[in-house]
Amino acid sequence: MKSSITAILLVVSLHSVAQVAFEGKGHTVDSLNTPNGQNYLVLSHFHQSIAFTEEKGGKAASSDVFSTQEITFDSQVWKVLTFPDWLGEKGMISPIGFTEDGVLYNQVTFDRGMHYGKVKYLSQGKEETVEIPFLKNKSPMQSGCISRDGRYMILSLEANNTYGVEDLYIVKKKADGSWDRAKNLGFQLNTEFQEITPFLAEDNRTLFFATNGRGGQGSFDLFYTVRQDDSWRNWSEPKNLGPQINTTGSETSFGFIDGNEWAYYVSSQDSDGYGDIMRIKFKEEIEADTVQVEEQPMVEAGNEPTDPSTIVLKVVDAETNEALSAEMIIGSEKRIGANGIFEIDSLSGEEIELKSLGYLPKVLLLDEQLKTGENEIPLASVAKGSVITLEHVLFQRGTANMVEGSEKELNLVVEVLNDNPNIKILLKGHTDNTGDPVKNVQLSEARVKAAKAYILSQGISAFRVSGKGYGGNQPIASNEKEETRKLNRRVEFEVVED
Repeated sequence: MKSSITAILLVVSLHSVAQVAFEGKGHTVDSLNTPNGQNYLVLSHFHQSIAFTEEKGGKAASSDVFSTQEITFDSQVWKVLTFPDWLGEKGMISPIGFTEDGVLYNQVTFDRGMHYGKVKYLSQGKEETVEIPFLKNKSPMQSGCISRDGRYMILSLEANNTYGVEDLYIVKKKADGSWDRAKNLGFQLNTEFQEITPFLAEDNRTLFFATNGRGGQGSFDLFYTVRQDDSWRNWSEPKNLGPQINTTGSETSFGFIDGNEWAYYVSSQDSDGYGDIMRIKFKEEIEADTVQVEEQPMVEAGNEPTDPSTIVLKVVDAETNEALSAEMIIGSEKRIGANGIFEIDSLSGEEIELKSLGYLPKVLLLDEQLKTGENEIPLASVAKGSVITLEHVLFQRGTANMVEGSEKELNLVVEVLNDNPNIKILLKGHTDNTGDPVKNVQLSEARVKAAKAYILSQGISAFRVSGKGYGGNQPIASNEKEETRKLNRRVEFEVVED
C-alpha cells in the first residue's frame, strides 16, 4: 500500500468520520528481538534506521552510547541502534528520535537519593547535552519523541507540576534554534498514573502514547488523541487502539513512518515480562463512521462565537501569552477550563480564584473592572528562576506593619507551596532610594521577616522559605518621579528550587 498514513490521520483530525484501523493482529519482528527484551522503540524518517533500548543490556562504555548492526527483513536492510538499559546501575537511557545527522536520547542518572533527567544529542561522534530550561525529572524513567520537522519534542517525565507520576510535556524549538522550557500537556491527556512513550505523527496534531491510567486490555495500553488548537493543552478524548494491538500485557512505543504500510510497537505479551518488537499492518481502506459529519469551517476550541454581552475570562501564561488549562473557583463551585476559557453571565461582586498547576493563582473581584467580551488573565509561572512581585503585599509607611488585606496575596503563595511541595522560595524586600540607604536595607529586611512569619504561620516549613532585604539597591523603575519610584517599593519572591 504506500498510501500516506498522515493523510488518513488528517481525516480523523478534521472531519471525525474515520478511525485508525488495522488488518489482523500484531506479530513479532523476530529478527529484531532478543531474550534480553526491547523497549522505547523509535523509527527514523530520514534513513532506514530503528532504535530501541535493550532491557537487560547492562551499561555501555561512555564512548559507546549505543551499538550498531544491520539487519535484513522484508528484503530491506535496516540500521539498528541498540541502547543499553542502565536500570541495574540506577539509571536508564532511551532513544527519542533521529535527525538527518544524529540521534537524540534521554539519560537518567541517580545520585544521592535523586534522579536527574537529561536530553542528549549525538552526531558524528560528538555528544552534547540539549539545553532545556528548568528541565527536572524525578522519575527513574524518561521517554520521548521528536517531530518529523524537528520543531517539537514531547517528553514523558515526572516534574513538580505532574498530575500523577510520569506526564507528557511539550518542548518547543524557538526561532533562534534553542529550546523552550517543558510544559505539561494538561489533564485531558495526563492522569494520576503514567503516560509514557509518546509518538507525534507527521501532521504534528495526532499523538500516540501509552498509559496505565485509562483502563483497557492490560497494564499499559496504547491510545491516540488529536490536538484541537495551538495551546497544546486541548485534546480530543484519547481513544484506545483496540484489541488488535492492546493485550493483557503491556503495550508501549507505537510508531510508524509516513507512507509505510506497517506500524511498530513493543508488547510484553507472551514474552516473559520483557518487551518484544511487534508490527501490524494499517488497513488500506478505512471505513467511515456510520454517522457522517457535515463539513464545517474549522473553529479552534475557545474561539467559538459567544453572546457579546457575556464576560469571558481567558487564563494565559504571563510570559508567553499561551492559553493555560485552568480551574476557576467561585465559593464552593469549581469549573475546569481545558483551554483556559470561562464564561460568566453577570458581575455579581463575588471573588473568584483562577489557578493552573505550576502557576501563582490569582483572585479577582467580579465587578466593573471586568468588561464584556474577552478579558485576558495572566498567571505567573513558578518554575525555578521565576521572580514574582507581590503587588498587593503592602506596608504602613516607614514600618514593617502589613496593611490589612495583604495576607490575601500571601495566602496564594502558601497555596502554591502546598500544591508544589518541592518548591523553595526566597522572599526579597525592596525600597526606593529616598532616605538613609542603611535604614532602607533594615526596613526591607524587617518587611521580609514579617511576610515570612505570616507564611510560616500557615504551616509552611521554615526550610522552604528564606528572605533578604535589598533596600534601594535593585530598582526596577526610575526613582526620578513618584509614579515610577513607587514601583521600586515592593516585596517579591524568587523560586530557587522546584
